[in-house]
Amino acid sequence: MNRRTRSRSLLGAIVAVLLTVSTSTAQNQTPTELVVAVTAIGNTLDTTVANFTNTTIAMNHVYDRIIMFDANFEFVPGVAQSWEYVDATTFRFTLGDGFMFHNGAPLTPQDVIFSIERLRDIPRVTSIMNNIASVEVTGDAEITIKLVEPNSSTIRELVADVPVMNEVYATTPGTDYANQPIGTGPYVVANYIPGDRLVLERWDDYPFAAPAIERIVFRTIPEDANRYIAAETGEAQFAVISYHDVARAESNPRLNLVQQRTTNTAFISMNTQKAPFDNTNVRLAMAYATDKEGLAIVQGGSTVIDSMTPTMFSTYYASPDLPTFDLERAQQLLAAEGYGPSNPLKFEMWTYGANTAVAETYQALLSAIGVEMSIRNLEFGVFLEGMARGEYQMLSGSWNNVTGNPMSSLENYWTGSYGARNISFFNNARVDELYTLAKGTIDQQVLLDAAREVQDIAAANMPIIPTFTTISNYAVDARLVGVETFPSNMYTFRNARFE
Repeated sequence: MNRRTRSRSLLGAIVAVLLTVSTSTAQNQTPTELVVAVTAIGNTLDTTVANFTNTTIAMNHVYDRIIMFDANFEFVPGVAQSWEYVDATTFRFTLGDGFMFHNGAPLTPQDVIFSIERLRDIPRVTSIMNNIASVEVTGDAEITIKLVEPNSSTIRELVADVPVMNEVYATTPGTDYANQPIGTGPYVVANYIPGDRLVLERWDDYPFAAPAIERIVFRTIPEDANRYIAAETGEAQFAVISYHDVARAESNPRLNLVQQRTTNTAFISMNTQKAPFDNTNVRLAMAYATDKEGLAIVQGGSTVIDSMTPTMFSTYYASPDLPTFDLERAQQLLAAEGYGPSNPLKFEMWTYGANTAVAETYQALLSAIGVEMSIRNLEFGVFLEGMARGEYQMLSGSWNNVTGNPMSSLENYWTGSYGARNISFFNNARVDELYTLAKGTIDQQVLLDAAREVQDIAAANMPIIPTFTTISNYAVDARLVGVETFPSNMYTFRNARFE
C-alpha cells in the first residue's frame, strides 16, 4: 500500500467516525420541533366558522376557551376558573387572573362577552345564541349569562364554540383576525398555508408555565400510508394513522401506538332538498344498499352503528325501523320510483381524501344494482363550504361530538341547525316539536322518550345513513410524552415534551 492510499484510507476512516458521532449526537438531541401529520388543514383558522376538528385542535394551542372539557366531557378551567348555575336560566363564571393576549393586552370580561356575542353573526352557530337572552359583566372578573329558557346543553355547546378573542384587535378595520389570530394561549401562528400547513411557535411572553416544545408544525398528508411513513422515518413525530398501519406502528420500537375510542360517527348524507334525494323511497333504497360491515372493514378498526345517533351517549337507541343491508329491497324501492336498467339512478357523491376509500367501496356496492354514482373528490375546505351551503347531492362524511352533549346528535334532524349539524336539510315538523321538548326538559326520561321518537322518524325517512364509529390511531415518536387524547378526536400538545 503506497502513502497516498494509506492517506485516503485514514481520511475515510476519520470521516466515517465523524458521521457516526454526528448521527448519534443528532439522535440523542432533544427535539425542539414537533411535526404533526394530519389528513387535512382547513381554509380558515377561525374555529367557529371552520367546523373542523383539525382546525380546532391546532388553534386550541393559540386560543383559550372559556371552559374546557376533560376526557369524560366534564368541565375543567379555561379562562374561567370557577362557574355555577345560579338558577335554571342563570349561569355565572369568574375569570382567572393573569391572562394576556399576544399583543400584550390583558384579558378583560368585555373580550369574553365580545367572543360570545360574535356567534350571533356566524350562521353555523347562530342557533346556539337563540337561547342566550343576555351576557353581562356583573363583577370585576365575573360574567353572567341569562338563558331565554332552561336548557342545560346551551352552556355546554356555547363554551365549546367560543375561542376567546381580543375585541380591539378583531374589530380594527383591515385586520385579518381569522387567519392572523391573537389569542391568550401559549403559541402564536408563525405561518399558515391554507390546505397545506400551519406552523405554531411558542410565545415567549406567555404568563404561565411555558410549554416544552418550541415549534409545532401541522402538515397535510392526505394519504394514509404516507402519514404512517412520515412517522416511521421520523419526518413527523405525531401522525394520525389508519387502522391498516396499526400493526406496523405497534411493532416499531421507535414508535408508540396510541389508540382512543371516539364519538366520531361516519355517515352518508343525502340532500333532501335536491333531486333525486328529495324522494324518501330513493333515500331508503340507498340505506338498504349500504353494507355497513363492508364499509367498516374498509375503514378498519371501526364498529358498525345500529342507530341514528352516536352510541356513546344516553340517547342511543336502535330503532326497529332502521333499514338493514338488503339489495333486493333496494332494487324494489328504486323500481317503484321508475329507476331500472333503461333509466338508471344517477347522482354525484362528494368526498375528500380521508374518506375516498369508503366512497369508492360504496360506489361499487351501488353499481351492483345498476346505480351510477360518480365521485367528486374535493379539497377539504371547499368540501365544508359547499356542504354548509347545501350544494351537494350526496356526501361521505362524519360527525364528531366535542362537548358530550347528547342533544347535538338530535340536531342532525332539526331545522334550526340547517347547514351546521343538519346538513341533509331534513324538515319534519314533529321532529322540531320533539327537539324543543327534549332541550327544555330537566326530566331525563322525557328527553330519552323524545330522542327515541326522533330516531324512529329519522329511520323511516333516512336523510342520513350512519355507518360506523371509529377508533383514533396515532403513531407517536417514542420520545414524545405528555400528549393528551380525547374521545372527541381532539388532542393537545400543551403539556407534551420530548425525553
